[in-house]
Amino acid sequence: MKQAKGFSLWGVIVIMIITSIVSGITTGVIMLNSNSVKNNQSEVLQDENLQEFIGVYQMLLSKYYDKIDKEGMLNAAEEGMLNFLGDKYTTYLENSEYQDILDDLAGTYNGIGVTILGNVIQSVTENSPASKGGLLQGDIITKINGADVREMSSSQIGSLIKDDKNKTVSIEVDRNGELMTFNLEKADLINPTVNYNMIDNTKIGYMAITKFSENLNVQVKEALNDLEKEGMNSLIIDVRDDVGGYLTEAEAVASIFIEEGKPIYSLQTSNTTLTYNDKTKEKKKYPIIVLINGNSASASEILAAALKESYNATLLGTKSYGKGKVQQIAELASGSSVKYTSAKWLTPNGTCIDGIGLMPDYEVNITDANVDEQLQKAIEILMQG
Repeated sequence: MKQAKGFSLWGVIVIMIITSIVSGITTGVIMLNSNSVKNNQSEVLQDENLQEFIGVYQMLLSKYYDKIDKEGMLNAAEEGMLNFLGDKYTTYLENSEYQDILDDLAGTYNGIGVTILGNVIQSVTENSPASKGGLLQGDIITKINGADVREMSSSQIGSLIKDDKNKTVSIEVDRNGELMTFNLEKADLINPTVNYNMIDNTKIGYMAITKFSENLNVQVKEALNDLEKEGMNSLIIDVRDDVGGYLTEAEAVASIFIEEGKPIYSLQTSNTTLTYNDKTKEKKKYPIIVLINGNSASASEILAAALKESYNATLLGTKSYGKGKVQQIAELASGSSVKYTSAKWLTPNGTCIDGIGLMPDYEVNITDANVDEQLQKAIEILMQG
């Protein structure tokens, strides 16, 4: 299966659900770059309620009988404000959690170009330091820079490679009982988020989007270019289990297909609704089926809804997750951050799917773990024309 290459500028807005970083599939975020809480607060400081809060704070500092952890008390006050709203998407983020989100969606990473499960290499990226240096799928990593990693998890091993400040990393592997050492120079590599191929004996293209990372639209364009050169006349886009990423990338990918001027999505705030239309000359005309399931969320749902309502694509699979609220992240002076809901997003037809999800045109469940019945049904529909 091929992977698209290339990267673009940093996306501005994020809409995502982080399943492995923060707190499961109920955690979503939309982020504006350089959004910090500082300055221009004169109006807020005049608020009578805030003055009362400051008065209580000053009274406790001067008259409470015991020593007070001021930082801890103020952190508790901040968390109290967030919890009071009763919104599961509005929460406090430690600096490490915020950085994990950024790292997870980065279009590039500094490493050697392998994926591992436990300490076993599962795949080697083409033209990467690992590939050029001679590492192979199935190699068992035993040492990193002399440290025994046989009992470490894949994430721990990955961190050893990524976080090492040296440009060169020494990796010892067990290959069929023979210990071999490779000294590899790390490089900035594309973080692939698109897999694609032609369906055998058809003119149907298949493209799976695993994450809406910052370079996704470039990868999609290259994938489509390859598939179209191979004679593709219809396309299956697979966003099953894709929990989101940058909103700008969802918009950019939708713009590849949708006709100029047609709506992609709207953002509804407390006092206004802004609709974002396709501004590009680029468009496609071939039939598209989008595969969705209960873990298709946020940016995945934006793309699926835009293609359905502004391109006439077909949705197939099971109902999507239903993440229709968007969040921003504001950095605090302490280095931590606040994630808060700032808007709802609406489909091109003006529908909010929060808590509802997108219903497929063809509902197909997976009943056999060894058979992708949803993909098979999509192929069948496109073959029938």
